[in-house]
Amino acid sequence: MRLYYAALLLPVALISGYCSPNAGAQSAVPALGSTLQKNPDTPDPLSVGKAAMDHADYTSAKTFFTNYVSDNPRDAEAWFYLGGAELGLNHPAEAAKNFLHCIELKPDAWTAHQNLVLAYAEAQDWAAFDKERQVIKAARADKKPGLSMEGHDLIDVLHVGEKRFDVWYFPKLYGHFNARYVFLHWDAKGKADEWVQCESDDVDQGFFAQSHPKQAAAGDRSFSLDSYSQSEKGQSQALHKFYQEGEPTYETVRADVLNVLNGKSKSSASSTMPAKK
Repeated sequence: MRLYYAALLLPVALISGYCSPNAGAQSAVPALGSTLQKNPDTPDPLSVGKAAMDHADYTSAKTFFTNYVSDNPRDAEAWFYLGGAELGLNHPAEAAKNFLHCIELKPDAWTAHQNLVLAYAEAQDWAAFDKERQVIKAARADKKPGLSMEGHDLIDVLHVGEKRFDVWYFPKLYGHFNARYVFLHWDAKGKADEWVQCESDDVDQGFFAQSHPKQAAAGDRSFSLDSYSQSEKGQSQALHKFYQEGEPTYETVRADVLNVLNGKSKSSASSTMPAKK
């Protein structure tokens, strides 16, 4: 599994296409939260293992960090990177155990919590996935250092045929179409050439309020599932379904997106916006 940063908070452009945070990179270690960083003036004893992670040599990284935590069992950062190495080797259950070790030593290491979500998604342990996401949501509500309502989290990775789709979750509805989840495929230049998103377009909310006045008064919204593709000719959009009972669970959205990507869901409407000359 090629790793991307799991807690990047970078701006993305909806109309011109999302941009990969690691465009052209062959690998990337999981993101380090400030709570795990050491004194920059002190030589880093983990540098060998981190270098292996930078080169996507997850086997060597695992060996290094396994030996290191054996001698230094209370080093939260080493457990964190061992989890990243296991995730890179497609061992999500082992990755989760290591991230949990890190969190036990450093409960406020929110990047470890976020990477734990990614490990649970890879293992398709949805009960643990939902529970950990609630922990992060509560921490965001409490404005814990290292977390923000802005930006996005990488929470899952889907493989459909030879294509990989990174799943971004936006704690705060994002962009012109108020996206909550975006399933992104990158081209060779690191730009999204196709994506599916669960969004809450404001135009739909009046109808939702009429049918569900109590839910609307409580802040609930209707959502839709739309797919997009970007090419030299322009951007195409297709509507696949509405979620008229309020915001759907991630598991529901994920199943519906897989139907779209596997050609099992036909669009009910589509349009194309020509590229600017």
